[in-house]
This record gives sequence, C-alpha cells and structure tokens, in this order.
Amino acid sequence: MNVVKLSFLYLCINLFGCVAYNSVDNRNFAVETYAPNPNEIRLAQQRAQRYWQKNAHRFSTPTRYLAVNVSSILDADVTQNLYSRLINSETTASFFGQNGIPELNGSCIMIYDTVAMQFVSDSGYLSVDLPQRGSIAHWDSYTARYIGWAG
Repeated sequence: MNVVKLSFLYLCINLFGCVAYNSVDNRNFAVETYAPNPNEIRLAQQRAQRYWQKNAHRFSTPTRYLAVNVSSILDADVTQNLYSRLINSETTASFFGQNGIPELNGSCIMIYDTVAMQFVSDSGYLSVDLPQRGSIAHWDSYTARYIGWAG
C-alpha cells in the first residue's frame, strides 16, 4: 500500500512541476530600458551560450529567447523619471513592500536569441522583481525563459 501512495505522490509532483515549469507569467517584467557596459554584455553572452549548449535538449518546447541577468542595478544607476514607471509596473511589489524609503535593488535583464546566438540588442531591461529561474515570462515584447545568472 505504501508503494502505491509513494508512486502516486511521485507522479503528482512530476506532473505539477512540469505544468508550473512551462507556464507563462504574463506580467511584463521590464520596468525601463537599461544600457549595461560592453564587458557585462560580453560576459553575459558567454554565460547564455554555455547555458544553451548544456540545456537546450531539456525543454520539450524550446523557447527562442532567454532572459539573462547581466548586472545588478542600484538607486544611483537610474534616472529620475523611473518612479512613475515603478508605480505603473506589474512587477515591483518588492520595491513598494519595503519599510521606510525604498531602495532599488534591480537587475539588468537582456534577451538572448538562441537562433541568432546573440542578444537582440545592446540594451536590456531594468527588472525589480524576477520570475522563478527556468520559468517563462515577458520582457517588453519578448517572451523568454528566465535563466538568471546562468551559472
């Protein structure tokens, strides 16, 4: 009897894990465009290429675009008009959930094209909150699999 329960539990965990893993978060994680420096872009492109070479075969439905964390962004790195964009963003709960004067702890996310084997542009997106690593989400007009720092 215990073997049946364990088998059923194992099956459920795998099924629900796959469903959540391939679902798309339809919120737009791009708050603002951001321009990382050339060295950050080069290093992130190398990480994205290594990640795709190692993991492309793992996905039953490959995603053309990967969202790669390129750099961390702090308050001093952003423009003054960012506050209005933060208010209107769908994904800045961690910023507004802070006590006192909020500090920006953002990330520059760039979109890597797995077909062209390069980033879609030289600029990225400021993101405050991020989806779960491996999940699929939106950055502006791109639907991409978030791979984080692709370590």
